[in-house]
Amino acid sequence: MTVHIFNPDNDMALADGTAGYTPPATIRQMRSELWWLPNWWAHDDDIVWNGKDQLSLGESDEIRPWGWSPALIHRLKMAGVAEGLLPTDDEMERLRQLSHRQTAVEALRKQRDDRLLGESLVGDSHLCHTWEEAAHAMEQYPECVLKTPWSSSGKGVAFSSANRIKEWCRNGIRRQGSIVVERKLDKLADFAMEFQCKGGGVAEYTGLSLFFTGSDGSYSGNWVAPENQKVQWLLQYVRPQHLIDIRHWWEEYLSHADYVGPVGVDMMLCRDGICPCVEINWRMTMGMVANLVAAQGRYGKLIVEYIYGHYSAEVEAFG
Repeated sequence: MTVHIFNPDNDMALADGTAGYTPPATIRQMRSELWWLPNWWAHDDDIVWNGKDQLSLGESDEIRPWGWSPALIHRLKMAGVAEGLLPTDDEMERLRQLSHRQTAVEALRKQRDDRLLGESLVGDSHLCHTWEEAAHAMEQYPECVLKTPWSSSGKGVAFSSANRIKEWCRNGIRRQGSIVVERKLDKLADFAMEFQCKGGGVAEYTGLSLFFTGSDGSYSGNWVAPENQKVQWLLQYVRPQHLIDIRHWWEEYLSHADYVGPVGVDMMLCRDGICPCVEINWRMTMGMVANLVAAQGRYGKLIVEYIYGHYSAEVEAFG
């Protein structure tokens, strides 16, 4: 039996790093109101945990959360789950370090060193440990995007043109030890490649994700469609060989990762090229959800929104 868990507070819980982390009220509400989301892909004999009930599991049972964090491990222990079914402290610390944006900064640098995409590769990213380092990085570009090391979906993100940006940087460095400064890109569209790391040097590509974001970078939805349709859309703007090269590069890179589980790599299609590493999500993603829903024959747009004081998730069929 497999237990599925939707814990959208995962990235913030990793940033905190403690077992007693409590997410903001809005994220607790999302977790409470959308706990059922894994029903879209769970099998009939699986369990989707509501976050409240006690769990009685055997040694052969498996837990598949949205993502692992010390806070989730603590919640599961309180629900009666034995430690043998949960990641160890050492495993959690390795995952936490993998999830740090430094991993994405170094991956983008390696892609440039490997001449991936040649002149079509765009994107510059700098890990900064002081305000002075951040200020120097920002001076190199007309406008920059700044990110805290553990953040996603528009959380922990600011722009160099914002008011009180110096204070924002110093607070981010004080809380998380560093920040990332990136050149702001002239974006056409967001997309991602999804993978499954299986251990033993195997990383399997599982599909493309075409997703939508708001002006602040927050996630707003995914295209639910067959793989070939998503590929055809991208081929309007990119060379077929570029998609193949990006996929093969990530399969090779992820095959060496000390990690087993889902990985989503966010990328960006820009007017002057492709950024093949915007963010690495070492967890489930909405792109994976969209692909699982598409495999059931559904077609449309996956939307997660906050409306009339409540969270909802639905697949809106294209007309």
